[in-house]
Amino acid sequence: MNSMNIKNKLSLKRITDRFIKKTGLSGKVLIIVIIGILGLLMIVLSEFIPNGKTKKVNDVPNSIDDASYSESFKQRTENELKEIISKIDGVGEVSLMLTLDGTTEYVYAEDVDTETDEDNDSKSNKYKNEVIIVDSDGEEKALVKKIVEPKVKGVVIVCTGGGNSGIKERVTKAVSSALNISTNNICVEKG
Repeated sequence: MNSMNIKNKLSLKRITDRFIKKTGLSGKVLIIVIIGILGLLMIVLSEFIPNGKTKKVNDVPNSIDDASYSESFKQRTENELKEIISKIDGVGEVSLMLTLDGTTEYVYAEDVDTETDEDNDSKSNKYKNEVIIVDSDGEEKALVKKIVEPKVKGVVIVCTGGGNSGIKERVTKAVSSALNISTNNICVEKG
């Protein structure tokens, strides 16, 4: 084994001697150059290795499923409306359907960096947005700033008293007030 180590050391010595002769660098300068090249190589390679602390917006996990949240919003609103409408005198049994405009939208908390470059007569701004990630119980999630629920587009109500114009008007006003939608988007029919 000792003879192999000696051969390896001799071949390494030959390689370094040849390199020093061809480049004209001294041994100390060569070591500094090699260390510098290795340092630069490590910096370049570190860009390709994920560190787990930064995530792109596309990689942000949704903490709540959009479709199920929109559906639960719709069910809650329908149940509340049904309960309120059924309390109006003369309405009777109530069935209703809501139509929604869009789906639930999540607004995530962001860290915004602004950079201004000024050249002679021109000025340019660069913006860099990063979604804030929080770590809870070993699971990384995007920090939700607010949830924008979908808007109610229209309501169809079928009730026993829907044939009476007075009841129809009272139901329409109640739904319009509760949902803040136009009376044109509310249909009340006899069932």
